[in-house]
Amino acid sequence: MSAQCPAHRLLPLLLALLLSTSALAGCLHGDDEAKPGPVKLVWTLDATNGTVHHMMVPNSNNQTQDIMQATFEFDFNETYSEGGDITEFFVIPGDGSPTVVVDASSQSIVSVDYDSHGIFRATVGANDSEGNSATGEVLLRVEYMVHYNNTQATGDPNPVWFELTGGSEEASPARVDVSSHVVNPGMFLFGGTSSVSWTVYDGEDSEIDSQTAEVADDAEGDYEFFRTNPEAGGWRLEIGVDGDDIETYSDVHIIYDHLETPAEDVASG
Repeated sequence: MSAQCPAHRLLPLLLALLLSTSALAGCLHGDDEAKPGPVKLVWTLDATNGTVHHMMVPNSNNQTQDIMQATFEFDFNETYSEGGDITEFFVIPGDGSPTVVVDASSQSIVSVDYDSHGIFRATVGANDSEGNSATGEVLLRVEYMVHYNNTQATGDPNPVWFELTGGSEEASPARVDVSSHVVNPGMFLFGGTSSVSWTVYDGEDSEIDSQTAEVADDAEGDYEFFRTNPEAGGWRLEIGVDGDDIETYSDVHIIYDHLETPAEDVASG
């Protein structure tokens, strides 16, 4: 004959079993959320996109005259620490260049310059006197423009070179735009027509596009080309001339999809 457990004894057993199971579940799952540190990272950025302008020496064989870098200024003015004094602010640009660090006792703005195009994942951060730190991330979009002019009329313009290999692995260029304006200067009595040809070659030296136009004496002509998702490598625009010498004014714009962090979303605290 089997023994029966009275109801008033069974209830405490069930309650004890439930409590032990709950405790075990808590031990198995644990607390996965990291506690916030004492450094409260608060920073702002006016813009998260910029453009590098690369100016070539006019009439040269693609010699650089000047490069206007894309500059981003990170303002850490409101960053503080509950565990010590803030000692430094820093930004890791994400393009392979060294970390930019400033002394927090004398300045709160970190300026970072880019001279190549790409989508860059920059890391921002601050350290305090007790060894505590905090970091954050932001995506920056940097596009690129090349400007090259032959302001002296010539029958053999130098090619315009442009590099479509980006400076980061986050993304490749979404598009490249090429524009070229030519002028056939008027020549009294001796002026004539110029047959002008534009040809774009990719990094494998394959012809991608070609166009020819007749430009009369004292007249002008234009060429426009674009390519979406262009292949990486060193591309070039060649301009051929048959007839009168011409002046050329060429621009290349390397464009990226808008993958950057919106400027209004970068403030972190």
